Amino acid sequence: MNNEMRQLKKVITPKEAAKKSYFKKAFFKGLAGILPALLTIVILVWCYQILRDYLGVHVNSAIEWLVGIIGLEPAAVKINMFIAITISPHLAPADPASSELRLRPIIGIVLSLILIYILGSFISSYIGKKFFPKLEKMFLRVPIVKAVYPYARQVTDFFLGDQTIKFERIVAIEYPRKGVYSVGFVTNEGLRDVRDKVGKRMLTVFMPASPTPVTGYPVMVPADEVIPLNISIDDALRFVITGGVVLPLEEVGMSEPAALKGEHPSLNAGSSGSKPLGQK
Repeated sequence: MNNEMRQLKKVITPKEAAKKSYFKKAFFKGLAGILPALLTIVILVWCYQILRDYLGVHVNSAIEWLVGIIGLEPAAVKINMFIAITISPHLAPADPASSELRLRPIIGIVLSLILIYILGSFISSYIGKKFFPKLEKMFLRVPIVKAVYPYARQVTDFFLGDQTIKFERIVAIEYPRKGVYSVGFVTNEGLRDVRDKVGKRMLTVFMPASPTPVTGYPVMVPADEVIPLNISIDDALRFVITGGVVLPLEEVGMSEPAALKGEHPSLNAGSSGSKPLGQK
């Protein structure tokens, strides 16, 4: 058995090994080139399906019901057929000869987006700012709703709200244990009770998780124990999302001895001209 394995190894020449290596590299490069486009298409299709299934269909049903109640269905059917003939059959009902109004999902999606815009404009207005909080209070009185709505509101406010987390600086701290350094974002001063107990100025640092930096943990550390990093927020986010694979551009061409000696600006706050976090 061992002799057979040795013979097989001898059969593979360096030229053949180089060809296999080239094929492997080319395949993965092609995969890396096409995956972003495929993921973009998948996300767009998913968003379209969400809008169609949870908004478009119901908006269409409401419009069809309202048109039938008012008595405008014959006129609406004629308009729908006119649009199908002159503009696009994709906007036409499933059966143009039908006397009942049947709207395509795309109509419901477009109308949903328009309604969302109108609702947002109303909430941003003076009357909406007065009326909407009262409506939310009434909504929270419903027994089952009040157990779910506040948390759903927190999630939507985090992603879509006007208030965003202010990252003051990018730092490295010893986390989760001594001798291990992690990249974090300074978001605020530390809590007063902790500062008074420790007797030092404390900073609140958000420690993002990989590959989803929107999740993580806020930790409080003494201001004199953080290491300022001379990198941008975008560079720090790319570093976290890729698990450290993508380094900031100024780090790529850096020689190893310089990094070990601490000669890089990100390891020497004084050389970069940035003010230490322990000072204001």
